This record gives sequence, structure tokens and C-alpha cells, in this order.
Amino acid sequence: MVRLTRRDLGAAALAAPFVLSGNARAQAGGGTFRIALGASLRTLDPAKTTIGEEYIYDNLVFNGLTRMREDLVVEPELAEKWTFSDDLKTWTFTLRRGVKFHNGREMTAQDVIATYTRILDPATAAAPRTNYTMIEKMEAPDPYTVIFRLSYAYGGFADILSDRQVKIIPHDLVDQLATAPIGTGPFMMRSYTPGDRMILTRFPDYFEAGQPRFDTVELRIVPEMSVRIAALQAGDMEVVWDIPPEQVKPLGGNSGLRVESVPTGSWDAAIMNNAIAPFNDIRVRRAFHMAVDKRDVVELVLFGEGAPTHSPIPPNHPFFVSDIPANRADPAGARRLLAEAGHRNGVKVPLVIPVGRPVRERLGVTLQQLARPAGFDIEIQRVPFARYNAEVSGKAPFYIDGYFARPTLDTGTHPFLHSEGSWNQRLWHYKNAEVDRALAAARLTGDPEKQKVEYLALQRAMVADPPGFIAYSVNFACAYRANVRGVKTHPMRWFDLRAGSIGT
Repeated sequence: MVRLTRRDLGAAALAAPFVLSGNARAQAGGGTFRIALGASLRTLDPAKTTIGEEYIYDNLVFNGLTRMREDLVVEPELAEKWTFSDDLKTWTFTLRRGVKFHNGREMTAQDVIATYTRILDPATAAAPRTNYTMIEKMEAPDPYTVIFRLSYAYGGFADILSDRQVKIIPHDLVDQLATAPIGTGPFMMRSYTPGDRMILTRFPDYFEAGQPRFDTVELRIVPEMSVRIAALQAGDMEVVWDIPPEQVKPLGGNSGLRVESVPTGSWDAAIMNNAIAPFNDIRVRRAFHMAVDKRDVVELVLFGEGAPTHSPIPPNHPFFVSDIPANRADPAGARRLLAEAGHRNGVKVPLVIPVGRPVRERLGVTLQQLARPAGFDIEIQRVPFARYNAEVSGKAPFYIDGYFARPTLDTGTHPFLHSEGSWNQRLWHYKNAEVDRALAAARLTGDPEKQKVEYLALQRAMVADPPGFIAYSVNFACAYRANVRGVKTHPMRWFDLRAGSIGT
């Protein structure tokens, strides 16, 4: 049996006291773990979740066939093992026996096939569908075996089954996902009040013995970051999820707290629509890169909590192209390139930024200031983030947006950069033959060394012909009470609370 388990993506707040009901109690296990979040969950259907707050819920209430640890190694979850054919087109998963859904029914191969059939059905409008279109056929020779037959070789197939949105659901209860979701995860949903809280309770029949340890998990919706931090400092929360970069160092100096900031493959960018002037001219896109030093952007926007990058591949990944030096700002060179493109007096262009996403707002304003000496006259336009998908994404010629890390390099690059990629067609409408070739070649091999060659070629092509301005890969940080045990900050932005507890 061959199993694929490789690493692939490699001033303190001031606020009025925020008092919540109940107090944390010293314990070796049990009790309530309270997580402070900034926004309500918009859906309870894991296949349709799209924001970080929802991904936390996905991973507490449901399980996937595989799971990704904090060190980004993929390991078995609902599948106890798997094998694959030499051509990487047939994958056979053996399911754990005796795994129960929250209603007591055993999970079987029928549920797995129903889950992926639903994800692949365009009518479902599942967020991750395009990442799984290589699935040509599924078979269940018995209740505990699932065979996936792929239309092309795909070496990272077991890895992508660990993603946040492809959780196994009961085939006979799909119609109640939106109101009374049932999973196999360590916690069951007891109640959800948008704008207030979600309450999850320990699943006593969870398949991993002795887990979870918490009796209850509360996802508390607190829109203001200053209030979330004040509640943490007062002991009314156990963790604040996704603290802003400017708070990492100040909170890290508090002896009552533990702050973790970890590198990720999440990235923010100035999206340039390659189909709309002025960014349909490669010279204008290259001029913008000459105008701005990404190292300055990291310091000004992220307070150092991130790193410049050329693509969605982060600098801490072994496939990062490290021999291309960071660009230094060259305003004069940028102006010359703009003149060659017919913009002798510079370029005037609106830049849309998302209100309610402070880091991305700061990125937009920073780029406005740094690019000005090079001849870019940028007018900031502010649109509430809630209206971004409908009014901005894929429509505006120039806007700020960002995307979370994906479980593999293929899922983090192909949809965003291939000329037929689902996200590319929504974002920059980018077309580069060498990028397409490298992406196609990388996903057709299971050899990491061959993949590395192609991903290095991808990045070199993107430096020569940038689709937009990918500013940096951003660290992800959480702040915990110092007595929280067994809970780590996950680069994929969710929590694994199976072994969590609260100490004295």
C-alpha cells in the first residue's frame, strides 16, 4: 500500500469592558472554549462556505477523507488508508469502520460518493467544484471502499480531499444542511444566532477515542476588533481569531496571553483586469511593479508580518523561486515604460478597496502613495466588502482583494493563473502560454522534483509578465489566553480542537 502524505504548501486595544456570561474554569478537560470572530457565518452548508469564519465551523462539525495538520502534512481522517495506481488516475480509499454521524447512523461509502456527486453538480454551486473536475467516475465495491477514477493523472489527489469545503455529509439529510447540519466531526451544532453566537457541543460518539475534550465550543460574533481583544484580556474569551498584524507585537508582550503568527500561502493583491485599459498593456503592469518596492509594502501594511512574493507560492515554500532579487522602486524607469505604452503624462486610474477589511484598505492607500512618483495617479474608491462580489470582483479594472491559502500548490495556482482557471476568469483575465504550460505539466506528475521545475518556470514567467500586483504572502495570527493547551494556530485559518483543554 502506497499512501501520499506530503507537505505541499509549505498598540494594545483600548475598549470598554466586554462582559460575557460564564467564566472559564481551571480544568484538565471539559469546559467551554470561546472563540471571538468578527463576522457571522452566511451558510451552514460546507460546500458553499467561502469565508474564514465558516471554515472554522466546517472543521469542527465535519470531517474529510483526509486532514491537513498544522505542519501542512496530510494524514488519514475518515479514510484510514489509500492507494493509487502507477498512472495516478485510480485512487482507492478504505474508510474507517464504525464512524457515526451525529444522528447515530454509520458513515459509509454511499455518503462519500453522494458528497462528491453533489459538489460536482453545477446546480449545487459548490465553491470548490472546479478543483475536483478531474473526478470522472466513483465506485463503491463495498460499504467501506471508495474508488475515484480520474480523467487525468493527479499526484495531489489525497491532499485536496483535506480541503475545508469537501466535508462528508449524510446522503439522506442533505435537505437539512442549511438549518440543522449533521456531520461526523468532534462537535455537534446545538444552535446558531447570526450576529451573536454559534454553540457547539461535544459529540460523545466521536470516532477518535478520548476526543474532543471541551464540552462546548462557542463561536462568538464580535464585530469590533478592539472589543474582541478587550474580552480576551479580561478572560471572557479563550482566543481571538485572526488578529491584525499591528497587534501581534503589543499583545505578545502580555504575560497573560500567547500570540502565534505563522507564515501562510494566503495573499493580497492589486487585481488588474488584463482585458480592460490601461492594464491590458503588459508595459503598464510591469511599470507598476517597477514603481513599488514590495518590501516597503510589507512593512507599511503588515508591520512586518508577512513577506513579498511573486505569485501565490509563499517564500517559505521549497518551490519558491529564491534567485530573483526583490525589486527596488524605480520611479524613473516606470515612467519611461509608461511613456512607451503611450502614457507620457502618467496614468490616472481608480482603485477600489474593500471597506471592512482594514489590512486590504491599508494596502490600497499604501499603493496609492508609493506609486505616485512613478506617474500613477490613483483615485481611491471605497466599497463595502459585503457588496464586493456583486459590484467589484471581475468588473472593476483595478481593485484590492485577497485569497486564503489552498491545500496544494495546484489548487492555489491553477484556478487563479491558468487562462481557463475559474478564478482567473473572474479576476485578471490573464493569458500566458508559458504559465499555462507549466501549470498543466505540474499537475500531471506526482514527482516533487519535476513539479518544482514547473513551478519555478511559472514564477519566472509571472515576473516577466505579471497578471497584477501580488503584494505579499501574509502571516496568520491568533491570540490565546496563556492557559489554553493543545490548540495551535493553523496556516489554513481553522482550528483543530480535538486535544484542546484549559489549564490552571
